[in-house]
Amino acid sequence: MKKLLLLILVSNFGFSQPGVEVRLVNPNVGTPYCGYFFNDWMCNTTNDAGLNAIFNNYGVQYFKQKGGHPYYTNTVIMSINGSYPQQFISDLLAYSSVVAAAKFWNPSTFSDVLILSLTNASVGSPTGINGNIIVTNDINLNQIFQTYNVIQYSLYVPSVSQTTYILTCDCDVNLLKTALENYSTVVNQVNIYSAIFLSNTEFEKPKALISPNPFSDNFNIESEQTITNYSIVDITGKTIISTSSKSVLDNQSSQLSAGIYILNLDFDNGQKANYKLVKK
Repeated sequence: MKKLLLLILVSNFGFSQPGVEVRLVNPNVGTPYCGYFFNDWMCNTTNDAGLNAIFNNYGVQYFKQKGGHPYYTNTVIMSINGSYPQQFISDLLAYSSVVAAAKFWNPSTFSDVLILSLTNASVGSPTGINGNIIVTNDINLNQIFQTYNVIQYSLYVPSVSQTTYILTCDCDVNLLKTALENYSTVVNQVNIYSAIFLSNTEFEKPKALISPNPFSDNFNIESEQTITNYSIVDITGKTIISTSSKSVLDNQSSQLSAGIYILNLDFDNGQKANYKLVKK
């Protein structure tokens, strides 16, 4: 049986397809301003009048700031809910002093990031960069990377797996995904990489210490806040454990298969937090 060692960062973000993903040129220009609406962090304006005017023209009411991108780490990426005409994308792209990229995309995932697992750790590993395109030790994988402009490629969790990589492309990520899946002699499996969503920095999320992590049977959770619910999400985004009891969590988590999960914690003050959880 093939083992899939992937992490898809998931959230309870309720916006459904279609949506629009926007990446800003400058993280300080066009930055979303968020408030606490509908028991979740929502943004309804930015600090740039021109971007606000475009949003208002198309009736944009709420959006979120995506986090967890492996390449654009210092860039603001927003996810806008709702259905919009192609002209909305055109107007955003025309505002190039503020908007670096805009496209229709699933609000809960990144439009340019994949996680893939190789069939063999010795075939397909990165060896360098040529003209901003990643080079590996496999000539056919190099051709795919060249065709689809793969600009970032690195081991996802080196301490756990030497075959699982995260990559970023300047391309249509669905076409890249298909090309990689067709190269099945080297590529074992490919998944779209999902986002986490960032809250207003004026409000600090509760901190919890998870140990041991990776764990074999059970793990401890230390937090100054009272935890009201524990849930664990698998790589498909499915909630496989949800309970208000730590003892129930311990019993069920001990039966999990080896892999990477997301532990979601709900606190008594209404805040939420999520943590990568690795089962050995």
